[in-house]
Amino acid sequence: MEESQVFTLLLLFASCWATEIDLTVEISPGKQECFWQTFPAATSVEVDYQVIDGGDLDIDMMVAGPDNRIYHTEQRKTENVVGFKTTSEGDYRVCFDNTFSRISSKIVYFEIFAEDGKDDDGADDDNDNLTFEGENIQGQLDMTVQEFVGILERAKKNLENSVQVQTLIRVHEAKDRNVQEANFFLVNLFSSLQLALMITVGLVQVFMIRSLFLTKQPISGASLKART
Repeated sequence: MEESQVFTLLLLFASCWATEIDLTVEISPGKQECFWQTFPAATSVEVDYQVIDGGDLDIDMMVAGPDNRIYHTEQRKTENVVGFKTTSEGDYRVCFDNTFSRISSKIVYFEIFAEDGKDDDGADDDNDNLTFEGENIQGQLDMTVQEFVGILERAKKNLENSVQVQTLIRVHEAKDRNVQEANFFLVNLFSSLQLALMITVGLVQVFMIRSLFLTKQPISGASLKART
């Protein structure tokens, strides 16, 4: 009996699927890169992307379905969260377009999160009393397999949310670090140019002042005869 309950628990837990993909890619100037992912119908999909380095930190983005239907498109964005619901099963593509840039490559981090769209509010309401607080501990221990699956689903979603938040924090940190490094390079470059200009101007002033105090020796007629 216990083995059958455990097997049923594993089947129920496996049926609650979720997909999470995160990538960091480089989009070359004048290029467009697309990424495909297969989703079933009636699936809630969320795409979170950020440009963390390159140029003005902007990119064009598009989401299209297997029937070439455009679910979302936007231009010159640094970051955004795009959500949509699939209408049919097939390969969906997320495209990042950097064709407007002729010089700068863009480094883009994006994350795709999809779940089966089942509403777990009812399960959460049913499991609100599973706190193991109070006196009726024996009654709370007599939970069903479905209630235990609900607890595992909530724990799994909480862990996924924690990982997502930590990933976004790392991405923001990487973007800020890239901006600081670019500013540091520009500050050093202009400081070096200004220092070189100041040294050049100082040397020119020294030579000009020295030339004012130079006296020319007169040439006598005897010296001219000697030379001839």
